[in-house]
Amino acid sequence: MSVFSAWPYFMLVLVVLGMLVLPVFSAADEPPQRDRRTATLDGLRGFLALSVFVHHLMVTHGYIERGEWTFPPSGFPTLLGQVGVGVFFMITGFLFWGKLLDAEGRPDWRSLYVGRLWRIGPMYLLAIGLMFLVVAWRTGFALREPAWSVLGAALQWLALGIVPQQPDINGYAGTAFILAGVTWTVFVEWLFYGSLRLMAPLARGGRTPRFVAAGLLLLCLPALTVAALPSAGSPTQPTLALVVGALAWVLASFLGGMLSAWLIRQGGASQAAGRLPDWAGSLLALACLAAVFLGFPHMVGPAQVLLLWAFFHLACRGSTLFGLLATRVARRMSTVSYSIYLLQGLVLTVIFAMPPVRDFAMAGAMQYWTVGTVCALLLVAASVASYRLVEKPGIARGRRARSGA
Repeated sequence: MSVFSAWPYFMLVLVVLGMLVLPVFSAADEPPQRDRRTATLDGLRGFLALSVFVHHLMVTHGYIERGEWTFPPSGFPTLLGQVGVGVFFMITGFLFWGKLLDAEGRPDWRSLYVGRLWRIGPMYLLAIGLMFLVVAWRTGFALREPAWSVLGAALQWLALGIVPQQPDINGYAGTAFILAGVTWTVFVEWLFYGSLRLMAPLARGGRTPRFVAAGLLLLCLPALTVAALPSAGSPTQPTLALVVGALAWVLASFLGGMLSAWLIRQGGASQAAGRLPDWAGSLLALACLAAVFLGFPHMVGPAQVLLLWAFFHLACRGSTLFGLLATRVARRMSTVSYSIYLLQGLVLTVIFAMPPVRDFAMAGAMQYWTVGTVCALLLVAASVASYRLVEKPGIARGRRARSGA
């Protein structure tokens, strides 16, 4: 068995779901959403976060072996991360463009941004604080750079992801890798939230499909097509075309979510009556997802983006993947998905910093996946605790702030 085999991923997911059955993890229980579409997406988030974790587990293997933080081999291990992040962006586009559509482009902006600050900020700051502790530990709790330089770098990290720079702190090379480099997506999300004010007029008068079509045809599809050509390089050796294609993939993901938000609202009662049976929608959704994983080495290309959007849109329409997304364990894992996403690098860093554990893991593929599964269990358990102690109070505080209490 290779470290990069696909089947251990499914075993890891099953083990994590089995752990979440335990009553001790009921702290992650939240009332199910009344809207079936939103409930289905809520059941999806945990699988996305866990897939990104496994992607970084594969990246960590190369980092330990060669000292290079880069993509794993093209195919399944690379796609796990890219599909996970891409669908996260689609969910963001779907939810927040939906807010603008429902408010006819005139939402309560203060409430929206205050809510985002309290939703993102507390857990983000906890992750950054823990990262600072790791840096201090690995630099011997001594200043290796001028204090003003360390402070300046720390302040950039503390800016809730709004500042794109991820500088090394106190001379510790690879500071961002302690968090598995995931904070770049927080910056991208903030860019999207900020752009909503500029795009708000396009949420009025049925302009969404024309806006999305123009964005895809003028900006995304040409770049994605060029980047997908064989001469355009690979994720491990990116060219300018591939970098531009990756940016187009991110933009296309947001646009796809926005288009789904509009399409869902156009159907109304007729769409509900004409919805595919769950088994048919689930089968079609899984077929689209399987086509991505079996047919492409990475997500930078128009065909795979379209297939992933089809999978996402079917989930938006209520496809539960044969009931999987509606299970209690899926909802529990999805509730804590933000913590899973932010804490994954810290768990990998701490566990693989132990020489006996690292040596055991690197002795073979089975050993590596065994340690990786233990990391996943610890990560999810820690995420349930951080949700209960940090995320949930922050969400409640945000609600009070939005209501003026």
